[in-house]
Amino acid sequence: MSQITGKIIGLGSYFPPKTLTNDDLSKMVETNDEWITERTGIKSRHIADGIEDKSSTMAVKAAKEAVEDAGIDPKDIDLIVAASTSPDLVFPSIAVTVQEALGCTENVGCFDVNSACPGWLAAFNTVQGFIESGNSKLALVIGTETLSNYVDWTDRGTCILFGDGAGAAVLKAEEGKKNEIIMRSSGKRGVCLHCENRKQPKRYDEDDFEQSTYFYMAGRDVFRFAITEVPKLIKDLAAKYNFSLDDIDYFILHQANARIIESTAKKLNIGIEKFPMTLEQTGNTSSASIPALLNEMKKDGRLKKGMKLVFASFGGGLTWDANYIEY
Repeated sequence: MSQITGKIIGLGSYFPPKTLTNDDLSKMVETNDEWITERTGIKSRHIADGIEDKSSTMAVKAAKEAVEDAGIDPKDIDLIVAASTSPDLVFPSIAVTVQEALGCTENVGCFDVNSACPGWLAAFNTVQGFIESGNSKLALVIGTETLSNYVDWTDRGTCILFGDGAGAAVLKAEEGKKNEIIMRSSGKRGVCLHCENRKQPKRYDEDDFEQSTYFYMAGRDVFRFAITEVPKLIKDLAAKYNFSLDDIDYFILHQANARIIESTAKKLNIGIEKFPMTLEQTGNTSSASIPALLNEMKKDGRLKKGMKLVFASFGGGLTWDANYIEY
């Protein structure tokens, strides 16, 4: 049934120019290209310099491209929501930084969300709630990450996975099929993927505190969780909203690991060609991965208006979310 919903009318992304290949990593930790590629599908990742490129500045660059792609006046934007687990600013929000850089008016709501890798989906769903309730007409949704700041470069289990970048989408209130979602979380399983805040001076003398301020991931546990829960979530989404997975044009999954995406496709009995991937050249960019992938697909002509898409992501929390939309 048609109603007012948020339609994606513009996409943008940005990745820092510096790249770190698997061969580069082999000079830093005990690993090699074959080992990394076989287990993750990743060949290289982008690394921000922390000066010109930070989470806030990359968000601005991706947002500017999305606004240009949409062909809109930024002064017409009435809501900006940014997602990040690795902001360079504690406050003000990244969203406010984007507002200033774009020259938006002061009649715009701005805030950030943190839901780890599903962060962009959490922001997207939040914006859809504003639009579908009539409280926004033109919104910007951003995912931006400088994950390299939180990586222990001596830990080969995690340093091979993550990269930096940003992705953004412009949503406009139009008539169409409403956004359909399932969002799940499990705090009791959060211990397998977490990172402490370094700004806790009363804990500096604790054993292993500094180590806890880097990304920690129990890789096998997270892998088993993802290959079990993501396919189930997508099946549950189809059952809840009564659509056939065979009718979906593309499954836009969080770009964490090629093996996870391949396993999901197999468990759903859907051809892998419907599961596009960019992680080979970007690594895991957390909340930036889905909008950046959408932008890549739009640029190369794969993404077309009216296509039926399923989004799905998982990450720290543990959280896992899925959406069904018509592009």
